[in-house]
Amino acid sequence: MRERTRVVRSGKAGFTLVELLIAVVVLSVGILAVGQIFAVSSRSASLAKTETTAVCLAREIQEKILSESVDQVQSMFHGVDTADGGTVTTPCLDWADHLAAQLGPTGRGRITVLDSAQDPELLDGMYSVQIEITWLHDGDTLSAPVRFAITNIGS
Repeated sequence: MRERTRVVRSGKAGFTLVELLIAVVVLSVGILAVGQIFAVSSRSASLAKTETTAVCLAREIQEKILSESVDQVQSMFHGVDTADGGTVTTPCLDWADHLAAQLGPTGRGRITVLDSAQDPELLDGMYSVQIEITWLHDGDTLSAPVRFAITNIGS
């Protein structure tokens, strides 16, 4: 006759409740860390999008300035500040509207045009144009400055 052997299982064949709870805690911490990474990257992407928008707005008005006669640039663009509607000249109206639509109520654009008498780095007949776009992001004021020089060639 054959002998029957009986298999006795020890208490170590499965997970204990404590091991299961530890595994759940470790997994939860990992999932929360991944979630935090997504939140941080989302904020960074939002900031990058706003910065790109601000630079595009500065380049938009730069193109408008470059399309005008050099002799008229200072009278048309100097002192424009989108936060003060009384300083926004006719050539800047569309730009001011774009700026408000893209950056919201905290967005602001300022243009300063200096001639060679006001900026000693410039040669006679040159103008320095400074465009500064500012906006609030998480309580901090950020800016996208653009500066370039223009002159009449051949006159």
